[in-house]
Amino acid sequence: MLACGIYPVAAAAQSTEFCDVLRAFVGSVKPDETRQLVFRTSWGANFKDTPGAVLFAKRCEHGDYPAAKNVCSYLMEHASAEFAAVAVKKAIVCLSPASNLDEQLTINSASFSIYYGTQERGALVDISLSEDNKVGGMALKLVAAGY
Repeated sequence: MLACGIYPVAAAAQSTEFCDVLRAFVGSVKPDETRQLVFRTSWGANFKDTPGAVLFAKRCEHGDYPAAKNVCSYLMEHASAEFAAVAVKKAIVCLSPASNLDEQLTINSASFSIYYGTQERGALVDISLSEDNKVGGMALKLVAAGY
């Protein structure tokens, strides 16, 4: 019973931490610069380029960009391999707080663009989720183009 009382606080703290690292990543992208990360998940199988049977697999590509590496670290520790779309919904709500996504909304594949920042300085953020036929599993791609 005590765990039920603690769970919402823990989930809220994780959400806040994710928003902090995601906003730091997007905010760090300079004008005329583009940075990206790709968070890959596979449920019930390994990636095609990795031998061995596993229940799930995760990997994150950040291009050695420190702010993207922080987002990847968070996703690798906290994001679900089974429900890849949850991270998509969290990213949208973090960057566009007025968005009202129903908890029952299921995303199988999607592409969204969000302006984050001000008219003078910010980034256009493309968020996409799709099946990756080459590597296997799902790929959540976050691309921030600074202006």
